Amino acid sequence: MLDQVGSEMIVYVAEISGRGIAAFDAANDIEAQAQLANRGLLRDLIVLQNKGRALWDGVAEIHVRMATPEETEIWQASRAAAAQSGEDSDVNRHVFLVPVIDPSHDKFDDDDDPHDDDDRDGD
Repeated sequence: MLDQVGSEMIVYVAEISGRGIAAFDAANDIEAQAQLANRGLLRDLIVLQNKGRALWDGVAEIHVRMATPEETEIWQASRAAAAQSGEDSDVNRHVFLVPVIDPSHDKFDDDDDPHDDDDRDGD
């Protein structure tokens, strides 16, 4: 799966308000544009925050462009790290280019023990 990246896949960036937000790979411009309809990506853009604000307001236009060399390096490094940790099964993986937090997750993360903050993991 990662072998595709080295051949014909191109790294694209979802850009909002002139800022590159998420990088992902696609075979061509049409496929890249279609990835903007990915419900998981759209949800993340609305829920995740950078500097206290949502990445996307749900209204602003999201542009797709080819990644810069620096953005491509960030994407490749993230993919390599995911492959090493066994997380490379997600073919349409989006890599955020800005630091993000999930405020819905933070509501459950008081100053408790970090190993005891998620009762949903089936311990």
